[in-house]
Amino acid sequence: MKNPQLIASTNPEARANPMIWEGEDAAEGVFLGTAPDDPLALLGTPSMEPLAPPRLPEDFSPTPALRQWLAELQDHLASAATGATTPVQDLKSLDGLSIQAVVEILGDGEVKGTVHLDGVRYEILESVLAGVWQIIGSDGSHGVEVASLPSVIREAAGSLETAPFEVPAPSAGLMNAPAVLAEISERGSTWQSGDDTHVVNFTLLPMSEADQTCVRELLGRAELELESGGFGHCRVFATRYRHIWAVQYLNALSHTILDTVEIGAPPTAVAAAVQDFEDSGLRLTDILQAYL
Repeated sequence: MKNPQLIASTNPEARANPMIWEGEDAAEGVFLGTAPDDPLALLGTPSMEPLAPPRLPEDFSPTPALRQWLAELQDHLASAATGATTPVQDLKSLDGLSIQAVVEILGDGEVKGTVHLDGVRYEILESVLAGVWQIIGSDGSHGVEVASLPSVIREAAGSLETAPFEVPAPSAGLMNAPAVLAEISERGSTWQSGDDTHVVNFTLLPMSEADQTCVRELLGRAELELESGGFGHCRVFATRYRHIWAVQYLNALSHTILDTVEIGAPPTAVAAAVQDFEDSGLRLTDILQAYL
């Protein structure tokens, strides 16, 4: 007996491609990126490539300087696990083959990005050891730092303009932008270290095109961007104002599922936790025993 209150099931064979849902509303938000022109590109599955072993010569023999450098890295991880800050380890004391060994041993982790500070562009690369970062500068500098985030990121974030900022008056076409910007400005001006992060979720807010343009142009973008590819894809960039970050979360099909502004410390989505340092120290010991 048929129940008229039940919703009829959809026959998947009725669609040309059952993997593509036609008529689905696109995610809305202020800082969304551009979707691929080809809808089939959204069907690509996340890459699951195994980590390649270090590509070192078969007759490679670590120098005393390299062994000392790696021992210092282990000490820094142990110190960071207790909450202590550690200095940047310069690679200038090592020869070319030893530097190659360090780069290969550290590998590529989940977080990467760029930042400009004092006229220098830095490339930020987290290693396979969470909390161990390579910092490569356009001035030729190359160092490794153990930290939740590299100090150059925090210095650049601390050099941004401070809130509050002038909020536009309500006008034709603007719906929620003045109220949202007033909230962001007030939160950004009063936030202090140790306070909870305040999140404004643009995906759930009704925002007109004029609202979105107003927010984007007023907050702007600083030259500080980070991207995480862990269990979910996350993009983070600093606005021109201190403590105000644009954060986007994407699913495995590269759909933006959450478009937010976070007011607070650098987002935890791209930062290592204190617990990571102990795990990374143990993993580094295993790597050195296996390859050196």
